[in-house]
Amino acid sequence: MFYGQYHHQLDDKGRLRIPPAFRKLLGDNPMLFCSFEKCLFIYTGEDFDKLVKERFSNADLLDTDMNDIKRAIFASTQPLVEDKQGRVSLNSSFIEQCGMGKNIISIGALDRVEIWDEEVYKAHMQALDYKKIVAPFTSRNN
Repeated sequence: MFYGQYHHQLDDKGRLRIPPAFRKLLGDNPMLFCSFEKCLFIYTGEDFDKLVKERFSNADLLDTDMNDIKRAIFASTQPLVEDKQGRVSLNSSFIEQCGMGKNIISIGALDRVEIWDEEVYKAHMQALDYKKIVAPFTSRNN
């Protein structure tokens, strides 16, 4: 389970260090992809494979919307590989697509790690309507 948040920086070459607490839990073959929420998702290799199989194994080849979704996801996916100094190089298109600047934040999101530009994350969180979000979890009907 991933939780917590870590503030760090993206260097001039588009590299970052995954916080050790997260790196330890990610295992040997983590996968990184640029989500539709202007952040990067990192899953363990096992969880990514499971997610892909659940969502796409029975997809209809003739379903053009599904084909577009697969293209968008898999073109924005890469293995998470560290260099000898423990840095991960991000694809420049990922950096651009997610609006990442120098200051970034890595957060735990239960089954994944999310990496955000710090200002994009702050704006996203400030725009949330927390009462609306938690209502399904606090309803007396549950």
